[in-house]
Amino acid sequence: MEVTVERPAPCVAKISLAVPFEEFSSEKQKMLASAGRQLRVKGFRPGHVPPQVVEKLYGKEVEQETKKSFVQKAFERAIQEHKFKPLTNPNVDLGEGAVLAGVGYRYDFTINLRPEFKLGQYKGLEIPSEQKPVTDEEIQAAIEQVAKNNARPEPAGEAGLPEDGMAVAKVEFEWNGQKLFMRDGLRLSPSSPIVGVDADASKQALTGAKDGAVIEMPATFPNDVEPAEARGQSGICRVTVNQAFKVVVPTRAELVSALKLADEAALAAKVREKLEEAAVEMEHRRVEQAAMERLIDTHSMDLPEPMVAENARTRLEALRRDLAEKGTAPDEIEQQVEAQSGAVRTQAERMSRGYFLIEKIAEQESLKVTDEEVVKELRSIAERNRTTFDEVHKYYREKNLMPQLVMEIVERKVRTFLRENASLTGANKA
Repeated sequence: MEVTVERPAPCVAKISLAVPFEEFSSEKQKMLASAGRQLRVKGFRPGHVPPQVVEKLYGKEVEQETKKSFVQKAFERAIQEHKFKPLTNPNVDLGEGAVLAGVGYRYDFTINLRPEFKLGQYKGLEIPSEQKPVTDEEIQAAIEQVAKNNARPEPAGEAGLPEDGMAVAKVEFEWNGQKLFMRDGLRLSPSSPIVGVDADASKQALTGAKDGAVIEMPATFPNDVEPAEARGQSGICRVTVNQAFKVVVPTRAELVSALKLADEAALAAKVREKLEEAAVEMEHRRVEQAAMERLIDTHSMDLPEPMVAENARTRLEALRRDLAEKGTAPDEIEQQVEAQSGAVRTQAERMSRGYFLIEKIAEQESLKVTDEEVVKELRSIAERNRTTFDEVHKYYREKNLMPQLVMEIVERKVRTFLRENASLTGANKA
């Protein structure tokens, strides 16, 4: 077999193979013989099916497998001889034509390659520290938030629904006597306006409402309502209050008791500790991102066009879906997509450069992912999604997501490495 390689573009290799008919035929006969040792055909002993019988029954399939064998050999030879680093395995269409005597087998295919670039400085990057001490004001605000998070609902009674209260209610939208929407058991608050209803009107109407109250308010129907002719039209929003609740925020003393702390000073100390942990974690993520952005800015490289194009396409499709969910008109969606296509392309290129930088640094520093780390990550995903490890493992395996999972772990390792080896400037360092 003769294999030749051309480089039509920086991240592309074109591989051509030419196999004489005699060589192709010899390889095919070996495959027919191998298949005959594995097949069970009536009238022949297991493992003793003659090649000519296999040819008659499965000739086309074996011919295709022989072609694949030579393409794989050519691929491996090109990688070995030219030190290529392919981005993916070749996706080839071998066709159905038979290999003819006197012609042999010829085939051309292209592969996308990882970019070749020199890794510049990535250790000791100077990053200004933005870590600031936690203030007493932040601690008091956090305690107040903790109290709100632990608030409990109690029946509003004769006082009715307060502005910061919550009601369990039935909500109906009507247009020209036609009921467009009805949902019972919804949670409403005067401070959160109902979609399509004026915020001030909603707040005024709901505040003070008691159990059993029926409230009607003017409404303008959103762009996702059915039927389509009702969109943007005026109608009625009817709210039936099933139960009105006031929200009771626990006192500092009640918080201290609930959290099993000694006193309010211990509560403040505990909150300070949590705020400091959160601030350090936030500073770590900021430093990591700043380091990655610095590397992306200072490293230029040729990029595989299919990778960049697919990344940009995925981002634009996500933008289309987001705009459609917001009720944006189709023509306006395409206008916005077109207006942002340049910026999206730039983002895709930066993301691709970051990907290859992470790969290169991980290789340089031998930052490998162990089986134990993959299992730990899968268990963490299972816990977050309240499912089993086996279910998550099966999903990732069937969807071929394991390489992506490994790359995510590698990225975290590289980002941590960059942060730990950065030179933070400024008095406060995380």
